[in-house]
Amino acid sequence: MNQQRKEMFYIDAAALQNYLDIEVMTHTEFDFNRVERLYGVENHELDYDWIEKLGLGIVRTNHFNDYYIYNASYDNLMNESTRIGLYYQLTHPEYDDKELDRWIFGDKEGIDYLLELVGEHGLLVVSMLKEIYQQKKGNVIMFPKPKK
Repeated sequence: MNQQRKEMFYIDAAALQNYLDIEVMTHTEFDFNRVERLYGVENHELDYDWIEKLGLGIVRTNHFNDYYIYNASYDNLMNESTRIGLYYQLTHPEYDDKELDRWIFGDKEGIDYLLELVGEHGLLVVSMLKEIYQQKKGNVIMFPKPKK
């Protein structure tokens, strides 16, 4: 089943800077001047282990008690989007991110990029993604060819 990623959303961190009293929930730094987006995932228990392995962080708003993911690596939007996409796929294995699959496993450059992006946890991420995508490819139903 190709489930849509409808539970995930982002908000502009700069627009909320003066309105949020936040607490950092991970062992990461949070700087409103460097964080552009905060990501929320509805109906989802945050996986702190994957968050930190992927170079992300978590903040909690003290007033509303909402939790948001942010890019604790403070790198470019492409890397940030990839980190968020990896997190979602790893924590929602039923979701089928075909673009991520093609991009990472389509050629050697994709895997090299992922290994560099994630660093010491790269091999674990590659292994887990391969397992997730292999399970999906194993669910193909072959129809018999009609007899002539």
